[in-house]
Amino acid sequence: MKCALFFLFFAGVTADLEEWKNFKIRHGKAYTSSVEDRRRFSVFHENLKKILDHNERFNKGEVTYAMKVTKFTDMTEKELKDFLMNSYGGGMRSSDYSQDAAHESTDDQPSSVHIKELPKTIDWRNQGAVTKVKDQGMCGSCWAFSAVGALEGQHYKSNGTLLDLSAQDLVDCADGTYGNMGCKGGLMSYAYDYVKDKGILTENEYPYKGHQESCKQKGNGFKIKSYINITIKDENALTQAVATIGPISCCMDASCMSSYSHGIVDSTCGCDSDRYSMNHGVLVVGYGEEKGIEYWIVKNSWGADWGEKGYFRLKKDGQNTCGIATDSSYPLA
Repeated sequence: MKCALFFLFFAGVTADLEEWKNFKIRHGKAYTSSVEDRRRFSVFHENLKKILDHNERFNKGEVTYAMKVTKFTDMTEKELKDFLMNSYGGGMRSSDYSQDAAHESTDDQPSSVHIKELPKTIDWRNQGAVTKVKDQGMCGSCWAFSAVGALEGQHYKSNGTLLDLSAQDLVDCADGTYGNMGCKGGLMSYAYDYVKDKGILTENEYPYKGHQESCKQKGNGFKIKSYINITIKDENALTQAVATIGPISCCMDASCMSSYSHGIVDSTCGCDSDRYSMNHGVLVVGYGEEKGIEYWIVKNSWGADWGEKGYFRLKKDGQNTCGIATDSSYPLA
């Protein structure tokens, strides 16, 4: 009996080591020493166990989304938390959000449309208003990619052409007086303030580097007139905006998203909807329904090999799952 248990343990560790080897190759992971490699393997091993345990529950129908190994699987919970906290808002709290209120647009929101008059499903990818998925790397620039996605959608609607706009432009230049902190976080509304004043260049003109550099903006890019902040925590207002305006910049608590594979995430994953728990900027590009469950279609900035080809689905039930309707906005071209 002891021999059998030892064999099972050894076989499990061997399988994990093979998975570890593949993980490092797939994600280009290299560590500073053999000691660090062993430490990272230990973290990877524990996270892999959580993924496998979760997927057993998924296969039994107990949860509505599956997990997989991602580029984050060698990171501790604290490291993931720190990464997220240095992305959306850069760890901003109540005083910073009070300042954000001063940036809010004074433009009126579109006239209310009864929710029953809106389409049952919509996906702006199918209408040509969404560019390919990007990867922010370990730079806390989710806010920039979220803002860029909404800007790209409005450029498409107003000019009929889909352009890859520059997140690096925002990372490098929309800091200082605009309130963002480059790779240490920012807010989409602050990015819109910058684009209103200075414009934004294309990705070809100002390619992404994954770290902050000195500003190289020349002031001849795409500009917006203003922007709209959607009513806080109002999923009906967000639904109306997605249906009638286009892709919308949103924030969320992404604490439980690092290992997402596919399916529909709901609040049982452990996320919060409180405004001060928001830690990640994303782009809502549509909504739909599967087996009676309504969901948001959300574009992430963690690469196309993460999630559902770089996207994820989030339960849309009026309960503001993971805070998706807590702080949403869009530009006016």
